[in-house]
Amino acid sequence: MPSALVKRTLNHFVKRSQLVRAAVRAVWILGTGLFVLFMVRAFVGQVYHVESGSMEPTLWGDEGGGEYVFVRFDRSQPGRQDLVVVRRTGEDTPIVKRVLGLPGESVRVVQGDVLIDRQRLRPSEPRADPVVVFDDRWHKVEDRFVILEEQSRMWKKSGAEWHLDAREVPTTMDKALLVLRDPLQDDYLGPDHEIVRGSAQANDARIDCEVRFEDATGRVRLRLTEMRDTFEAILARVDETTAEITVTRRNTSDSLETLATAQFALPVGAWMHFWFENRDNALKVGFDGPGSPLVMSYKENAPNLSEGLDPDKAYGYRVAFGGEGGRFAFRSIRVARDLVYTNQGSFGVLSEVRLGPTQFFLLGDNSSRSRDSREWGPIELSEIVGRPVAVVWPPSRWRALGRPETGSKD
Repeated sequence: MPSALVKRTLNHFVKRSQLVRAAVRAVWILGTGLFVLFMVRAFVGQVYHVESGSMEPTLWGDEGGGEYVFVRFDRSQPGRQDLVVVRRTGEDTPIVKRVLGLPGESVRVVQGDVLIDRQRLRPSEPRADPVVVFDDRWHKVEDRFVILEEQSRMWKKSGAEWHLDAREVPTTMDKALLVLRDPLQDDYLGPDHEIVRGSAQANDARIDCEVRFEDATGRVRLRLTEMRDTFEAILARVDETTAEITVTRRNTSDSLETLATAQFALPVGAWMHFWFENRDNALKVGFDGPGSPLVMSYKENAPNLSEGLDPDKAYGYRVAFGGEGGRFAFRSIRVARDLVYTNQGSFGVLSEVRLGPTQFFLLGDNSSRSRDSREWGPIELSEIVGRPVAVVWPPSRWRALGRPETGSKD
């Protein structure tokens, strides 16, 4: 009996000792975790909840489900197009905006664009990603592009591809071009890829696709219209192994100007990524070949001269694609637009703003819903808290917030 009692007593003390050690480990782990969390929040960064829709679709506010963003503390000077988190003097809630104006520059919002020192941004400047308004992964081409009865005999859908037989279409005709039905406005795609309608006209557009020549003849055309100008990137077959790109500009006076040409290898039957954009009076054409993208600038768009029309707006169809003189296949068709800045507020709108040596001009990507420097003027470097790095919640939207697009040579 004494021996059994001793064993039970020893087992009891052993179990209690194990529980104590486990409790000590748990407290130590919890304490270490709290200490690390404190250090992260004090010296590295913090998670913030996005409440407003002022940065949609870059960041989604409460109407889009509300996102949580990890912000890295950083009070160094940001660059143009960087996203920053600002806590303005006298306000407790931090907000996310995009940097457009840098110290010492003048800033003015004109016709939806930002002028820096009275000039539109050069092609070499970094830029925000274009905002997608149509993507054939989520939307039907036949719902968003006009397909006339005559065109329906030439255009046929097969799975994810659209096939065009335009062998009988002369190169001087537009019979096989599909035009975007919708006006080009500050629309964007919602979290579930649905279209969110805007109200302000977008000046600048981009069209992307993948294209394949089925024959050693014909040409593919991507078209963008702004004000009274029509720009085209034309991809034409030279022979079975070579293609040529030509970029043209035409206005209603019917004068045709060739802006650039380039030849490169492109076998018949090979898919090629082909895209065309016009942003801030700079045209870019991308293709799978050396020398891509082609970049060219022009001074100003030709204004509308017709009575009753706003001279600074574009009317009619703004985006089109298609071809003639051959057979082609298209897929991965997307249309995007540049950021649009509305004329609300007074700073930089009624007159230009000259920034001081530590001042920045900030704007929201969803301009019509944004309170920013147009309303409260420039902000000081000392008011910048840090940089948003990634969306961390909800899990279905985890993503890094990348750097702006690198500019091309002027």
